[in-house]
Amino acid sequence: MFQCLRRALSPTLALAALVAAASSQAAEPINIIWYGNSFTNATCCGGTASVPAIFNAVAVAAGQPAPNNVNRSSNGQSLQWHLTNNTAGINGGISASDDWDYVVLQDFSTMPTHIGNLSQHLSSTLGMYNAVAARSPDVTPVLYETWARGPGHSFYTGGAPSFPGGPAQMQQELRDGYLAAQANINASAGAGTALVAPVGDAFEEMGFPLSLYAGDIYHAQNRGSLLATLVLYGTIYGDTTTSDIPLGSILTSLNISTTDAAAIAAAADAVLAPVIPEPTSAAMALAVVGLSLARRRRG
Repeated sequence: MFQCLRRALSPTLALAALVAAASSQAAEPINIIWYGNSFTNATCCGGTASVPAIFNAVAVAAGQPAPNNVNRSSNGQSLQWHLTNNTAGINGGISASDDWDYVVLQDFSTMPTHIGNLSQHLSSTLGMYNAVAARSPDVTPVLYETWARGPGHSFYTGGAPSFPGGPAQMQQELRDGYLAAQANINASAGAGTALVAPVGDAFEEMGFPLSLYAGDIYHAQNRGSLLATLVLYGTIYGDTTTSDIPLGSILTSLNISTTDAAAIAAAADAVLAPVIPEPTSAAMALAVVGLSLARRRRG
């Protein structure tokens, strides 16, 4: 959203401009377009709500204006499929005078690994970013890192398992692939352009418990979708403390206990802390100017 400011101004002036812009736009909803598959739609295999739908509810619970979410995901498809078949939707769901602030990109769940196609993952994440940036030049790409299959999945069993190192090996390959996609976009569009939402890392932080997965030990059920949502929310809004968001009615609708939710939020916060920079003293001083507008309203 503030890419031009980040790239064109000196660090001090850019910081001041960012704080001023954030303060002035604190009450404005953000525009997000989503491209993914069943890991984003999340209702194919036991889940009852999509990640974008839960994201909206979490944002509102955190005191943010309800974002304008447009979900262009399609079950079973890769980002290359979207790039070839589904870019027309970039111009829908938003007024002609408005722009996308974020595009969330979630690739096929094995694409960045050695049993997928890392080169295609890199080219299609960059291609999708470029397609949205052609419509909205300051859009921020958010790379939705997916998760390893759960313990006991066939990827880890048999005489010649795909990932003999188990979920940790698969997650490492996914992590490396999404970080490579981030570096690839940044090399093309400028340092700091792309963000990675480390959702799969949060699954690993919790130890890949089967309670996050649907019966196929592959897709997420509601607990996994809530974890994905909190990591995406924290990445997009720059929030490392999702554990203080009042989720009461959201938990009821997803049939998740407060105990489970506390563990899920703790895992989200643990992986968000390393990837969201702490504010500098200068940033904190400047932020005082807009504090009354930018502060979240928590119930």
